[in-house]
Amino acid sequence: MERDYTAQAEALSTEDLKEVVQQHQEYEPEAVQAAMAALEKRGEEVPEWEPAEQAQPQRETLGQKINGFLQLFVPQQNYFVTPILLNLNLLVFIVGALLGLHVLEPDAARLVDLGANFGPYTLTGQPWRLLTSMFLHGGLLHLLFNMMALVNIGAQLEMLIGRVQFILAYVLCGLAGSVISLWWVSPEVNVSVGASGAIFGMFGLLLMVLLLEREMDWKTKQGMLGSMAVVIGLNLAYGMRDGIDNAAHVGGLVTGVVYGALLLLRSDRYITQKYSAVGNSITMVTGLLLVYVWFSLIPFTGKTRYVQVVEKIGQNEQQAMQAMIAMDKAGENVKAEEMVPMLANGIALWEESENLLESIDDAPDAEKPRVAAMLDYVRLRKMSYQMLHDDLLANRPLLHQKQQQMLGAINHYAMQLQHDNFSEAASPVITNDYELEQKIKGSDGKPLGEADFAAVGDPLYVLNGKELGIASKSEALPEVTNLNPESIQEITVLKREEAVKIYGEKAAGGAIVITTKE
Repeated sequence: MERDYTAQAEALSTEDLKEVVQQHQEYEPEAVQAAMAALEKRGEEVPEWEPAEQAQPQRETLGQKINGFLQLFVPQQNYFVTPILLNLNLLVFIVGALLGLHVLEPDAARLVDLGANFGPYTLTGQPWRLLTSMFLHGGLLHLLFNMMALVNIGAQLEMLIGRVQFILAYVLCGLAGSVISLWWVSPEVNVSVGASGAIFGMFGLLLMVLLLEREMDWKTKQGMLGSMAVVIGLNLAYGMRDGIDNAAHVGGLVTGVVYGALLLLRSDRYITQKYSAVGNSITMVTGLLLVYVWFSLIPFTGKTRYVQVVEKIGQNEQQAMQAMIAMDKAGENVKAEEMVPMLANGIALWEESENLLESIDDAPDAEKPRVAAMLDYVRLRKMSYQMLHDDLLANRPLLHQKQQQMLGAINHYAMQLQHDNFSEAASPVITNDYELEQKIKGSDGKPLGEADFAAVGDPLYVLNGKELGIASKSEALPEVTNLNPESIQEITVLKREEAVKIYGEKAAGGAIVITTKE
């Protein structure tokens, strides 16, 4: 791992330089010599030190090269946090591969399962994905590219600002990059992974350290800035490819610039590793608070909400269908005391799904037919469960004609959703006959039996207290047939004696009294 010892020595304080010379046995000879040169340049007294006599440089052996490479993964004096982060990223990648994640082109759904930053989940109770996504990568090339950049920046920056500032800035820049990524694509959907947001933050931090510090000469700075500019440019160019999250890059970079500026202002523009714990806490808490505020302002609309609703409905369906599985398993031995609570829970789940679908008013145009079909599907499911629930309580046969018709319509919509075929011509007419029947009661408020209803002749229709006229039960008046079933609050059927008592002889065939919600 090559290091620019001259630049690093220039960035250290005089006290730190003297400590390097005094403890020369812990550093490489080139590092000690660079420290002595920097002290001499500042007019400081240079402690006497003679490097051990060294043999003539020899060509590096293969074993030495391997050992030098392995040192990249080993925490050292001024290179401590970087190898830990490097090893964590590699470990997560290996674990993902062992779990079946493709090492070259991983599936987006599998990345989401492992903790990728995914708006429909991150914005609905899983904000931890902002952090976990920083350790996932979209393939081996993505990982190698980021880890090379991490080692490059870590070897320079960690020596300058120390372990504490490095890890605090890394985490904060990574989180900020994840939030900016969500904000940038909202209300669309994107799967975001990678450490590049945090790494770009480190580049931004180093940029501000070099620009604001007051001891290092400009020639040394130019060399470091030029090298850094090349690395940043290559990463941004790589980010122009399809599927690369440049929003996280930019978000991390800007956060790193701000963090670096605050850091140098705290030290009066001198590079040091010594910062107060109180100042560190204030800086980190303020940064996290700003990230949280921005995160909370990301709109949960459009495709992001649509995807989350579809996912939630799928989960509800899995739970609700446990009742049908149990009924199928029981066969003719279905027990009402066991099944009624399961069906009641299923009804609540289908109703929740219905409300979620009704709340979607900004679904992508291409998905609107699917939303409509799903809404019809869950409504039919809810009605079917309600019917089974009531039939079990009343000890009635379960698979009667109406239930079979309901199941046929449910199967139709299930096939539509499965094959993405939402042809209106092929759709059955959905009625709320069952729900309507539940609103029909006698004058005593109890559900009306079929025999009671059959005893009524051609009734007088009354709507919200207004007498509409007499008509057949099978061919009601237009004012009645045009009513939206959902708007009906109650239907009371009065037999001949009750109807005549209230409405006179014109109600000799009985009366049907309708009350709406309006």
